Amino acid sequence: MPHQTKPGDPVSYSYGHNLGDYPEIAQEIAKGNKPPSLADIAKMRGQTLQGTTIVDTKDADSFINQQNQIGVSGGINQLNPNLGTLGQYIPQAQNIYSALFTKTPEEQEREDRINTGMMMLNFFTKFGAESSKPGATALGAANVAGADTASMYIKQVNAERARKDAEKKGVVGLASQLMAKDQSSGAPKPYNVLNPAIVNRQFGTNLKVNDKISLTAKQFNQLPVGTVTDFAEPKQQKQIPIYQVSDGKVKMVVEFGEDYNNELSSGKYTTVKPAEKKAPTTYEDDFGQRRFLTGPNEGQLVSDVINSKKVENNENIDGEIENEDETVTTNKPKLKRLTKVEMGYVKGYRAEIEKLTKDFRDIQSGYQKIKKFYETKGSIGDYGLAVQFAKLIDPGSVAREGEVAAVQRSGSLSDRIKADIINTINGMGNLPPRTRAGIYNRAIEIFNTERSKAVDIITKFKGFLASDLQDDKQGARLEFFTVEDEVPLSQLVDISKLREIDRNFVFNEEKVKKMNVQELTDIVSFQNLTVPQLKFIQSLIDKKKANK
Repeated sequence: MPHQTKPGDPVSYSYGHNLGDYPEIAQEIAKGNKPPSLADIAKMRGQTLQGTTIVDTKDADSFINQQNQIGVSGGINQLNPNLGTLGQYIPQAQNIYSALFTKTPEEQEREDRINTGMMMLNFFTKFGAESSKPGATALGAANVAGADTASMYIKQVNAERARKDAEKKGVVGLASQLMAKDQSSGAPKPYNVLNPAIVNRQFGTNLKVNDKISLTAKQFNQLPVGTVTDFAEPKQQKQIPIYQVSDGKVKMVVEFGEDYNNELSSGKYTTVKPAEKKAPTTYEDDFGQRRFLTGPNEGQLVSDVINSKKVENNENIDGEIENEDETVTTNKPKLKRLTKVEMGYVKGYRAEIEKLTKDFRDIQSGYQKIKKFYETKGSIGDYGLAVQFAKLIDPGSVAREGEVAAVQRSGSLSDRIKADIINTINGMGNLPPRTRAGIYNRAIEIFNTERSKAVDIITKFKGFLASDLQDDKQGARLEFFTVEDEVPLSQLVDISKLREIDRNFVFNEEKVKKMNVQELTDIVSFQNLTVPQLKFIQSLIDKKKANK
């Protein structure tokens, strides 16, 4: 059987054997001689060495490292060649074991010296103990001591062989683990990305920190440690509403997130919920139709406002029904069924009319309010009359700049009338009778004029529709809001018959005492008086009424 020997250890050929294989070792040690070499034993037995390599190299350290990697009797590299793919991982596993467990040449040499010293100490200790026994001979004591020391040596050899066997098993186990990690097996596992730069470069992805990625075992092992971590479901982030300052529209954002901070810092949004807007109140007019009593469409017919919104959205108005064949019918008499193309003409003309008559519809509503406030006496009626007249003379500017600015800019009003209206709007006086009547008359004139313009616009588009449909009876399709009747001029107030208020009035008690009740009432209504002056006049009115 071929053996490998270790330089500096003449009995290394006996590694892996027991005492019975080489009794010559024990015999020579018992005689106090050095252990015999394999060549010495061959001579003792009259044999010739066969198949044994006697190694003698100057590069002993290199040889020892090589043998430590190979192991006893061929070592790990002489494992069954039919290991398949596993065999590719054996060298890597052996290198790991060698780096962890292999002794340096200096450590190995020190250990060998200690072992040799221990065996020699054991021999002579045992030899002395046996020699001291009664009747003992030197040769007998040497045989006993040599046998005990040889047994100790063989135990060391067997321990080394067991270590080598354990190393083989450990290397194979580690190689199996390396192979398993390097192969994709089973379903991919989810991970959270910690270093997106490395992950994106490796797999061509475009992920961010904490994004989810699924990786096979092989893909996972291609990444450096700390690139990804076991997947964890993201915590549910708290969504809260923020409100647009301009119109109260709601937007849901992550609390303290990027949108939350950006929108609030812009000043366009707030976390304060706006007060809920109350639905406009409506009432039934003298003709049984519902009108808005409050809100931006105050005074207008509810049906007119709804239809106007539908026209803006290119929808069919109330009373129209779209059929399955895409034709449109209506509940108005004498209006025929229209095709989709024909309804396109109708909706297009409605949209034009809606834009061109918007101011008229505001003026029509304003006139109805002025008529109501004119009939309401007192400061409330005067204030409402002044405000509505400001909106009537310039509807667009009031929305932008206010009633006072609209009155100041009006070129059709005298400075005296302007002053009366502005003072009333600002709460600094009531409207004189002639001013009130002048507002009412002017409202009628404005309404009639704007009504005529609106009727002309509607009539023009009715002509266009009649031409498109080759039918002059379909014009009612364009009547989606109410046009009130023209106000007869007979309803105008004759201002010349109304009292003229003294605009140069100066309070004088003697003159005031001579006035009648009506004159005193007019002074209280239309002149700016102090509290004592008001009390003085009120006392006079009470006395004059009592004396009647």
